Amino acid sequence: MPPLAGPCPRDRAPLRLASGAAARVSWPAAMPPPAPAPADAAPPPAAAARVLEYYAATAADYRTWSPGSNMHFGYYRRGMNPLRLEPMLAAMNDELIQALHLPGGRPARVLDLGCGLGATARHLARRHPQVEVTGVTVVPTQVREGNRLARAEGLGERVRVVQADYTRLPFADRSVDRAYALESACHAEGPDKPAFVRELARVLRPGGRFAILDGFMKHAEPLPAWLERVRACVCAGWAVPEFPELGAFTRTLRTCGLQPLEVRDISWNVAPSVTHVPRTMLRVLLAELRSTGALRLGRARWGNLVAPGLGVVLGLARRHFGYHLIAGRRAE
Repeated sequence: MPPLAGPCPRDRAPLRLASGAAARVSWPAAMPPPAPAPADAAPPPAAAARVLEYYAATAADYRTWSPGSNMHFGYYRRGMNPLRLEPMLAAMNDELIQALHLPGGRPARVLDLGCGLGATARHLARRHPQVEVTGVTVVPTQVREGNRLARAEGLGERVRVVQADYTRLPFADRSVDRAYALESACHAEGPDKPAFVRELARVLRPGGRFAILDGFMKHAEPLPAWLERVRACVCAGWAVPEFPELGAFTRTLRTCGLQPLEVRDISWNVAPSVTHVPRTMLRVLLAELRSTGALRLGRARWGNLVAPGLGVVLGLARRHFGYHLIAGRRAE
C-alpha cells in the first residue's frame, strides 16, 4: 500500500456489508453477544488473511508463552524478577493503560485494535470497573475463546471480542473514548500503516486518547544486506508485511488529526521478557515431540519459532530498530 496521500478524511459515507446492511453502527449502551460475520461478507484483504492463517496455526504456541493469554512481550520495571515472565506481561498492560489517561471513576468506551484473546482488555476492565472494552480480531477462534474467558472472569458484560478488520471497523465515527494497539498495528500494510491510522482517527472522538506499542524501524534507509535478510525473515515468520517506520508513522498520525504527545523507546524495558523466548521455543518443540513423535509443525509454526530468535538480532541493531510506545490524542 502506498503512503497516505493528501489529508485524512474525517467523515465518509457509511461502510456497507456485502448484504447491503450498514456496517457502521453506533456503540451499544449494553454490549450484546457479538454476531458472527455474514456468510456472504467480502473476503478479508490479503494482510488480514495472512494474519488469520498465522494465528489459527500458532494458537498452541501462544498458550505456551503465557498461561494468562497475553500475546505480547513484557515490560520490566526496577525491582521486578526478570525470571518471572507473567508479571512482566501484566506490567506491559499496565504501561499501556497508563498511557491512555483514563478518566478516573467515569465511564469510557475503549477499543482494542487487534486484541488476540482479549487478555489486555480484561486486564484493563479489572483495573477500571467503569470502562467497557471491545476488542476486534479477524480470527474467529480468538473471538470465541476471548468471549469465553471474559465470561469466565465475570467480565462478560463489559468486555467483548468481535470479528472485524481494524482497517474496516463496524463502528460509528467518533464513537470511542480511548483506543490502543498492542503489537498489532504491525500487521497492517505500509510503513506508515495508513489504513489502520485512518480508521483509528475516524472512530476516536475529538480529545480521545490512543496508545500504540510495537516494534518500529527507526528510519527508511536501506539496511545492511545481512540485516535486511533478518528483518525479512522476522516479518515472514510473524505475518507482518513490514514493520512500521517511526517517522512515516508519526507523520501519518498527524495528517489524520492524531497528535503524538509521547514517543518513547522502551526497548530496554522489553528486553528481559525476550530472554524467555528460547525456553518457550524449547517447550513447544518438546510438546510436539511428545504429542506426535516428530517435529511436524508446519510452515506457520516454524516461522513463529524462528522469528523471535531472529528478532533478538534485529532488536540488537539499535540504530535501525526499537520497541516504541506512542501515545497521544485526537485533535479537538
